[in-house]
Amino acid sequence: PKAVCMWPSSAALLLLSVPACSTLRLLPTRTTRCGAPALCAADPPASGPSPEEWRKFRQQLISGGLKLTTEATPDGEGAAPDDATPSSAAAASSAPRLVVAPGNEALLKEQSEELWREYTEGSWAHESPVEAGGMLLRMPLEAQLTQSLRSSGGGGGGVLGSALRSRFEAELPVPEEGDSGDAAAKGGSAGDGGEEARFLANTAYCYRLCEGFVAETLQALLAKAKGGKATVDAASAGGALLQAYQEAGQEWQQVVLVLRSSAAGADGVALNRPLAARGNRQLAELLLRQTGAAEALVGPLLAAFGDDLCAYLGGPSEQESGGLLVHGDGSLEGAVEVSPGTRIFTGGERAAIEAVAAGRASPLAFRWFLGRHTGLTTGEGVWRAVACARPVALKQCLGLPKPLWHEVMELCGGECATLSRLEILKRDDLPSEDD
Repeated sequence: PKAVCMWPSSAALLLLSVPACSTLRLLPTRTTRCGAPALCAADPPASGPSPEEWRKFRQQLISGGLKLTTEATPDGEGAAPDDATPSSAAAASSAPRLVVAPGNEALLKEQSEELWREYTEGSWAHESPVEAGGMLLRMPLEAQLTQSLRSSGGGGGGVLGSALRSRFEAELPVPEEGDSGDAAAKGGSAGDGGEEARFLANTAYCYRLCEGFVAETLQALLAKAKGGKATVDAASAGGALLQAYQEAGQEWQQVVLVLRSSAAGADGVALNRPLAARGNRQLAELLLRQTGAAEALVGPLLAAFGDDLCAYLGGPSEQESGGLLVHGDGSLEGAVEVSPGTRIFTGGERAAIEAVAAGRASPLAFRWFLGRHTGLTTGEGVWRAVACARPVALKQCLGLPKPLWHEVMELCGGECATLSRLEILKRDDLPSEDD
């Protein structure tokens, strides 16, 4: 059983992290440290919704909410009768589909008719707890700093949070004569959160403030350099920013498929770092090293996949440990589902090679990865966790008109979509619309 402390501000999110196939019950004999009763998941019942159905329900709940029986019906007569539920569900399912990357959809159709059909019938993504089968998206440095700024009011955010807080407070509007004072302008009333809260909630404003902070701080460091070298105190705001800047550049806009998650962090592979689209013997041997039968399988792999051997750099760790095969075919011998209900599988290399050689599967239905990401967390705003529809994670990331990072962020909507638009404005190599 998994105990969950039900804080009011996070109750909905925590409930969404418990599978629907579990029975929730209060156990009065167990309490959390705060003295509240623990809400525990009992053993799964013999029948109930499948994990896949639960994922779909969660997505619909997040995107559209639940219709209350007290809400007015279209005819304005008040509560809807019980027999109106199916029609309400049908109306919800017939809502216009969010299309964020039509060029990507057209390319997906060329690669896999099955995945394209599944994508067009219901592609979605939303923020979620970190979970196997979901994604972790590397946030821009400005978004990472925005989290530090927002945390600085409570004493968090570290040295960068403190520096950003000083800049932020200096930019807040000065109250005009006759106002109730600086506290009213900056802090406002307890009821509305005040001017400060409104500015901190404005993602575009915070992004621009952090963008200016980065530019000015790095420029100041460059001005101190002599002979192309500068000494920077790692504990200072400048030193912390320089390190964060370098890390953000190395991991820029990576989209990581989470394979497993624990208290130590999440492990996964980067979906959008193509390594090769054509096989050679050296690459094939490395991709098959973990099977224990690389020598026997290299020839069949190269013969079956040919120029459509799509390999990706999964991450900086375990690059010499062998490859990882990711696909959506659970019928292959040796395939293991990443998490129940995701219909995303790893393994089954020999069966995959045989299926492609026999013409039962397309080589583009399989993605090979070298290397892993390990120990990823969302605590400091570096990574953002997202759940998504299966085809979003399984499709190839080769020559996408709109980068996968932007596609997923815009499918999520809200602040994620805002950050995507702000990042696109920095680039002149992407079309403003996919047409």
